[in-house]
Amino acid sequence: MAKREFKNKRIKQIIKNIADDFRHSQEIGDYPLLFYKADTQGLINGAEIDKMLEYVTTGLRELSKNIEWREEFLQENAGADEIKMLQNMKIIEEEYIELQEFLTK
Repeated sequence: MAKREFKNKRIKQIIKNIADDFRHSQEIGDYPLLFYKADTQGLINGAEIDKMLEYVTTGLRELSKNIEWREEFLQENAGADEIKMLQNMKIIEEEYIELQEFLTK
């Protein structure tokens, strides 16, 4: 069975960041539970690798459609700082790309 252990500090931090985002929103679905487990155990294996890869691939696809999302977000959150939001989206994109590359090695 394939296994990915998070030995690299950067990958560990990316997993923790994603898990913390889910914790902040108090989500408990399949993806959040996967990232919570990966964060606490420091590894994933088998189908979990595919599931995590699916999550980051979908996330990257959605980020590429960010103009529509950004317009909707700013309409719903009139006080939002657009520059800060764009910086956060760029960080998320970079993290997802790094995690995607790690998972496909």
